[in-house]
Amino acid sequence: RIDTRKITTDRGNKVEYIEDKNFEYKDEMLKELRAYNLKHTGQKESSNEYFYAVDGEKLVGCLYTKYFWDWVKIDHIFYKNVEILKKLLSEVSRFYENKAVGIKYFTEVQSRVEDFKSCGFEIAGITKSTPKTTQYYYLKHTDFDIKSNAETKIIVQSEIMDQYHSVLLEQEEKFKQENNIYPLEEDHIMIVAIDDGQFVGGVHGTITEDSMYIGWLVVQEKYKGQGIGSNLMQKMEEKAKEHHVYSINLGTTDFQAQKFYEKLGYKIFLTKENDPKGYNTYGMAKKI
Repeated sequence: RIDTRKITTDRGNKVEYIEDKNFEYKDEMLKELRAYNLKHTGQKESSNEYFYAVDGEKLVGCLYTKYFWDWVKIDHIFYKNVEILKKLLSEVSRFYENKAVGIKYFTEVQSRVEDFKSCGFEIAGITKSTPKTTQYYYLKHTDFDIKSNAETKIIVQSEIMDQYHSVLLEQEEKFKQENNIYPLEEDHIMIVAIDDGQFVGGVHGTITEDSMYIGWLVVQEKYKGQGIGSNLMQKMEEKAKEHHVYSINLGTTDFQAQKFYEKLGYKIFLTKENDPKGYNTYGMAKKI
């Protein structure tokens, strides 16, 4: 537990703030957040696909996509050369062109940035580095006009193909070693607001090295406007200082809490337009 003194709200309620070290309220937090987002965006289609580039029986490239909030995000990836990457991306472009706003990819590796740029992607934003972490590039493509004349066969599956998956994992690990990318320890912190034994709000943050990312902040509708969100963020920032965090990053949308975070001193460093469609998503940061 952290500071558990009760704070009187405008409604006269006594709200207690507790560090939830066992994440007992995680499901309630996610339920509140999803319900709030759904109210504004409506039900959105989502899917996951694997794109396998095959030369005979040999896997020469692969990427994994997550389609969510009208965008295609590329996660796991490897490719023998840029022509294979272009072929993979051309198939992704063809597969999603009639339903997605765009394709996005995040990387900290400069060579990957150049490879994606050669396929028509643009740098749409950069997450700044800290003394202990590197900067990340946000790349996007929205024209769905990636074309390739390569004859490499592309197999699209929603499920993992076992005969290729081990190759993907091996190639990813090789890439990480070549670029000095090593697993970093993460500390997860969750602070919740409790009124008369009932969950009314919470915030979740992840600390990596000297950087924190706020992934979730929720306050139940009837408790909004009472300073609970501000108190949760203040307590999370106190925890960040205890862990010698250099800066805090977070993401929010037009219909979530952009103005709220600005009042707390967070500044926009990245704007993702139409993410989801009809709204902007913002990357925001604050130096602690």
